[in-house]
Amino acid sequence: MTTGSLHKKYNKWYIVICFNNDGKQTQKWINTGLPIPGNKKKAEVILNEKITEYESRKSIQKHKNENNELFCDFLSDWLEIHKMNIESITYAGYKRILKQVYPYFKKLDVSLSVLSPIHIQKYYSVKLKTIGPNTVLKHHAFIRSALAYARKMNLVKENVADLVEKPKKQKFIGSFYNQEDISRLLKLIKDSPIETPVMLAAYFGLRRSEILGIKWDSIDLVNRTLTVNHKIVPVNDTGKYRLEISDTLKTSSSYRTLPLNTSLYKYLSELKKKQDENKKFCGKSYNHAYENYVCVNELGNIMLPNYITKNFKRLLERNDMRVIRFHDLRHSCASLLLRLGYNMKQIQEWLGHGSINTTMNIYAHIEAESKKDMIDGIEKAINDSVDNELPAETASCIPKNQQRLVQRGEKSKSAELNSVQ
Repeated sequence: MTTGSLHKKYNKWYIVICFNNDGKQTQKWINTGLPIPGNKKKAEVILNEKITEYESRKSIQKHKNENNELFCDFLSDWLEIHKMNIESITYAGYKRILKQVYPYFKKLDVSLSVLSPIHIQKYYSVKLKTIGPNTVLKHHAFIRSALAYARKMNLVKENVADLVEKPKKQKFIGSFYNQEDISRLLKLIKDSPIETPVMLAAYFGLRRSEILGIKWDSIDLVNRTLTVNHKIVPVNDTGKYRLEISDTLKTSSSYRTLPLNTSLYKYLSELKKKQDENKKFCGKSYNHAYENYVCVNELGNIMLPNYITKNFKRLLERNDMRVIRFHDLRHSCASLLLRLGYNMKQIQEWLGHGSINTTMNIYAHIEAESKKDMIDGIEKAINDSVDNELPAETASCIPKNQQRLVQRGEKSKSAELNSVQ
């Protein structure tokens, strides 16, 4: 039972609400803001409204404790509860998922207490008609995490999402450039606005967020090293895109220090001089908010993530190069390292993968190219063998793909002659 009373304090009317909070009697003082003279009745109205409000809260809480809360509302509540415990970019992703999950289960009018695997299974079946299995798996992860919290809080007896048959994950096969492609690309981007991010992606296989987060104090031009310890990511958690600057990288392995070769050392040294000159030339027009960052334009403005992505695509299209994603430069770097003979562990550390399995997945992407080299090698070995067996004058005038047939014919004729003799 919630009760309340009026009290005079500091020449104002105060309300004291008494209510039960987990078995303990609790008092809450509330300032009405009303002066004492002539406002008692108004204060009593506010008192009754507050008592009703607290009674309503208690009723809602009781409703929730009895597991009668709608599942869609529980998902919304859970996300807000965990907002402070997850990164903004993760929260934004969950918000987008909730926008699709909420209306479906709202229409279904199913409560948390009666939610069953078949409810979730049907939801996945409906979604698979419009979105891919990998996206549905993200919805599954969201729902499962929320229900794991419900299980922990004893709101449900089991996590029914664990009993659902998930769609099979589609393996994404990324594209990549070989060493000739990368060499051509680095020539094309010279003096372009995105030269710096493309160079860093090609040489180091850095993520776009890591490239944008590189600061000058993370580059040691004396010892010629670059340290990855900062990121900038685009986030849309309020309906509008914004840049989030953070020292928290994707995994602990993402924090790494990499050496600068001679060409990168010279390039970055010249870039630092140019930026210092721009600061002096632009004066007050220069944006000093990002002056410690490497990827800025002439006015000191940080490069936007989408700016890099769009201009990278345009550059490839204008120069008739095969269009790949900017992130595929990361795969290209892994491919080049593999071809140079470095092992999986070394490549994992270079790229900052949290798991060797991630590195192995990239290896699977480039395995097709390796197999092509293998079949080309087999063909060359066979043709070389045929060349050695045929007379020089014959081999020189017969196409390689017909030489084996000729060789077989010669052997057949020889066998016939031997049988006659």
